[in-house]
Amino acid sequence: MGTRGDVVVALSTPWGRAALAVVRLTGPGCEAVVSQIARPLSGAPWSYGRPRRVALFDADGVFDDGVLVLAKGPATVTGEDTAELGLHGNPRLVERLIAAALAGGARLADPGEFTRRGLLHGKLDLVAAEAVGQLIDATSDDGVRLARAAIDGALTADLTALREGLIDAAAELEARLDWPDDELALQGDAAVVAGLQALADRARALAATYRAGRVWVHGARVALVGAVNAGKSSLFNALLGTTRAIVHPTPGTTRDVVEATTRFGDLSVTLLDTAGERVTDDPIEAAGLALARELIADADLLLVVLRARGAAPDAVEAELLARTANAPRLIVCNGVDRDGVVVPDGVLATSALRGEGIEALKHAVANALIGGVAADGRAIASLRQRDLLNTVAEQAEDAISALPIAGPAAAAEAVMDALEAIDAITGATTREDVLDAVFKRFCIGK
Repeated sequence: MGTRGDVVVALSTPWGRAALAVVRLTGPGCEAVVSQIARPLSGAPWSYGRPRRVALFDADGVFDDGVLVLAKGPATVTGEDTAELGLHGNPRLVERLIAAALAGGARLADPGEFTRRGLLHGKLDLVAAEAVGQLIDATSDDGVRLARAAIDGALTADLTALREGLIDAAAELEARLDWPDDELALQGDAAVVAGLQALADRARALAATYRAGRVWVHGARVALVGAVNAGKSSLFNALLGTTRAIVHPTPGTTRDVVEATTRFGDLSVTLLDTAGERVTDDPIEAAGLALARELIADADLLLVVLRARGAAPDAVEAELLARTANAPRLIVCNGVDRDGVVVPDGVLATSALRGEGIEALKHAVANALIGGVAADGRAIASLRQRDLLNTVAEQAEDAISALPIAGPAAAAEAVMDALEAIDAITGATTREDVLDAVFKRFCIGK
C-alpha cells in the first residue's frame, strides 16, 4: 500500500442497510471530483466547513439527496482537502455513489489510508495511528480508554521521556570521546550505568503491559483442559451461564473443541472446552485431543481442571500438570460438592452443579489475564511496540556491558541503536514496509 497523492474514496460507515451512510474522499483535487457527483440543492455554491444539502448523481441522473461537508487542508485529519457525503444507507445507493466518484477520477482507498495520510502529513504519530485501529477493535471499556489515551498522547509522552534519557546518555558518552581528558565535564561510570539501567527497566516495564493491553483490545482465549470426566464441560457451561457443551458421565463425551464467547466483567473471553485427556485407541477422540493441544498453544490462559476426589492427581493429571507448568494457567478442582473431596493448596474450588466458586473463578481469570496493569495510557496493545521496547531495553543493557570493556564508543553505538528503536515505535524513522504491515489490518474507510 502506498499513498500516491491522488483522490481516494471509501465508505466510512459499516456496510449494510441503515438509516444513513457516509462516504469519504480525500486528496488534492477532491473538490473537482465532488463536483462531478454532487450539486447543491439551492442555487448558492457550497463552501468549506459548512454542511450543505446536495443532490447526488451519476451518468444516469440523480439517485439520492444527502449532506456534503467540505474541509480544506492542511487543517483536516488527513492534512489534505476532504469531503464527507452523507446519504441514505442503502447499499445500492452507496455503490452508485462510489462508482460515480471512481468515474470522476478517484480511486478506492486502501485499508487505513485516511489515517496513514494523516500520519504522513504530521497530523499524528505512528503510536496514535495504531491506537486508532485499537479503538475500532476494542472489545472492552478499558480497551477504549487505553486506545483513547494513546491517541491523546499519553504513550507518546512516555516514549519521549525514554528518548530524552537515551539522548542524554548518548551525549555523555560522546563527550568522553571528544574530550577524554576533561574529567570535570563527565559523569562517573556508576551514574551512566544507573541511568541506562533505569531506562532499560522502564522500557521493559512498558513492554510487559502488552499482554493486558492486547486482552483489553482484542479479548482473551481461555482453554479448559483436563482428564476425562474432570468436569470441564460442566464448568464451561457454568462460566457461560448457558448450556453449550454436552455433560455426560460417559468418558470421552467431548471429542471436538467447543468454543463460545462471554464476558467476565468488562473483559471479552472466548472459552474453549477441549477433549478430555486419556490414552485412547479411538481415532476420532485422538483427533480431538490433537486439535485441543494445537489450539491451547495459542490460548492466553489455561484452566487445568482436576477431578474432584480425595486422592492425589493420577498419572494423566500429573503429566498434564507437568506439561503446562510453564504456561499461564489456573488450576481448578470442580465438583467440590461431593463428599470426601480434598482441594490441594493453591487450587481454586468450584461446583458447577451448585454454582459455587464460579464468580471467584471469573475474577481469578480476569486478574490472571490483566496482572494488575491499569488502562491509563501507560500500557500497550501492539506486538510491534512490545518487541521494539524490548530492543530498547536490550540495547541499553548492551551499552552498560560495553562501557567497561569496549569503552564509550561501543556503548554510544548501542545507545544509538536504542534510539532508533524508539523512533521506529513513533514512526520517526519507520520504513514503508513496516507501515504497510501496520495499516493492512485497518478497515477500509478509516
